[in-house]
Amino acid sequence: MSRRKSQQGSLYIVIVFVLVVMGFLAVSLSRIEHSNHDSHTRDVLGTQAWLTSHSINEYILTEFYPLTQPFDIESNCDPIAADIVVGAQAILATIPQCTGLDISCVQIGTLGNENYFRLETAVTCGSGVSEVQRSQEVWVREEQ
Repeated sequence: MSRRKSQQGSLYIVIVFVLVVMGFLAVSLSRIEHSNHDSHTRDVLGTQAWLTSHSINEYILTEFYPLTQPFDIESNCDPIAADIVVGAQAILATIPQCTGLDISCVQIGTLGNENYFRLETAVTCGSGVSEVQRSQEVWVREEQ
């Protein structure tokens, strides 16, 4: 038997092996790319939710401490005054990916002649698997 006759057909085995390995490699790379895309989407939505939460807290602080007149934080903190909530929802409405808003303000204690309040804003952005929520907390002080 000649050497060529004994090696006949081994090329087909090598071709099938290479095709199978390349197929598995393509599927693996596709899964990695999908995972990277999903992670990037969550990062962007998380940053957007965090910055929106920060903006809403800043807005509420400007309402708590107006420049023109004294303001009573205690009476507007628990529950948050309706006009402040409407303003916060208007900020949220400018970002179409963010839909959930939760604002809480509670008195956490008194020290000397000062009352301390904790203002917390939580914003939810995205939907389904890519839904993220970020919250930010600010402590507010009011002299009695």
